[in-house]
Amino acid sequence: MPFILSRFVLALILGLICYAAYLTIDTRYEEQPPLQNFYNAQFVDVPLGIPFDQDTPNNGAQQFDPRFHFHSPFEAAQIPKATIVSETLGSEFGGFAYNAQAFMSPNSVRGGRHTGDDLNGIGGGDSDFGDPVYAFGDGLVIYAGTPSPGWGKTVILAHRAEDGSTLHSMYSHLSAIDVSTNTLVARGTTVGSVGSADGRYLAHLHLELRQTDGFSPQSGYSTHQFDRLDPSEVLSQWPQKPLAAVSPSILNIIQNTARKHAQLPKMDTQSALKLQELLDDSSN
Repeated sequence: MPFILSRFVLALILGLICYAAYLTIDTRYEEQPPLQNFYNAQFVDVPLGIPFDQDTPNNGAQQFDPRFHFHSPFEAAQIPKATIVSETLGSEFGGFAYNAQAFMSPNSVRGGRHTGDDLNGIGGGDSDFGDPVYAFGDGLVIYAGTPSPGWGKTVILAHRAEDGSTLHSMYSHLSAIDVSTNTLVARGTTVGSVGSADGRYLAHLHLELRQTDGFSPQSGYSTHQFDRLDPSEVLSQWPQKPLAAVSPSILNIIQNTARKHAQLPKMDTQSALKLQELLDDSSN
């Protein structure tokens, strides 16, 4: 009996060691959007990467390994430098909002540590539903969609840090998305509205920051930090916006200047009248 018991104890210890090792290396990636179009690189509708299953036909729903979702050279060249950053919810200095679940705080229900900040309006509950969500710095929209039901509507921006490294900011559980992929957005631009991932949670913004060259929504809870950064710490260390008049977004200035000086193409009288009607409607 002692011999059998000792072998059982040994097996139990080995099992616990293996389980602990699994938790250590488990990255808990979210399921990626299924591939619908793989005619060529111009038409592919998910981030490029290395397929999990090489035998899946090109017209099948292929799943891509998120560890290989790197920026293309052309995309990387477009990422603007975020010289100054600001709060993503509430007032321009973060007023009227609070952090309901901080970065890397343990959550026994979800089975891991929180990989971002959950930002809420000070009214609590769903009082902040529909509130605007702002870009934390000048950036390039590299994703705007719904990666999984748990994430809901999500926007991911890529930013260039002072040292040249790439930083991603991710805004999830949105009720609406106000930007499109492959567009440049200035710091403080509204990228979407606070939501609840279609009623899965009370309304709040899940904000994540990552220092990475690849793309993947991954999971909102993990046993390790990996490439995630503490949003509150980054905001406190990065140069912040003291006043809009003192430190305006350079990207915003360039974009507005370009709009003001844009030359209208030559057109006939009928087209000019239609354009005037359109401008009058937009001003109202």
